[in-house]
Amino acid sequence: MTPHLSFDCAILLISLSVASGCGTSGQNGNGKGVVTNSDQAGESADTLYYLDISTPSIEQAIDARIAANATPKFVQVEVTQVTNPKKHPLTFEVRYRSTSNAPIYLGSFSLYPSDNPGKFLVATQGKVTGEGAIILSLMTPDKIDSTDVVRVAVKPFTLLNG
Repeated sequence: MTPHLSFDCAILLISLSVASGCGTSGQNGNGKGVVTNSDQAGESADTLYYLDISTPSIEQAIDARIAANATPKFVQVEVTQVTNPKKHPLTFEVRYRSTSNAPIYLGSFSLYPSDNPGKFLVATQGKVTGEGAIILSLMTPDKIDSTDVVRVAVKPFTLLNG
């Protein structure tokens, strides 16, 4: 195998990883089950939350029974629809707010290209430890004109154990 061919194979593997959304459906890579609070909160798999310039944040409660069973390792955010015709860069910040504390920053992710949906994992860093809420906020570094349309639909968040 020539060095050029190896490089092409590496680029192909990276492209496939990115194209897959780097997420999982149903189970994570080591076969441990998914923990979700959508079942507890009466949300169905068809429920969608919408973020836009006028409503840049959403909050989803965490059932204490779920967080008490095991400390979740990841928050999975599934972006299902993106309306962003001018392709403004979009970044999402994920925070955890317990019932007694201020929100704690967990991490962020960006859409690439900026109108591409996908599944994203944000590590909880062991900080999601009980009842509270996960907060997702839409951020954009660009100045967005009031006539520009930016709208994102996300499914209810899922908490994943290991």
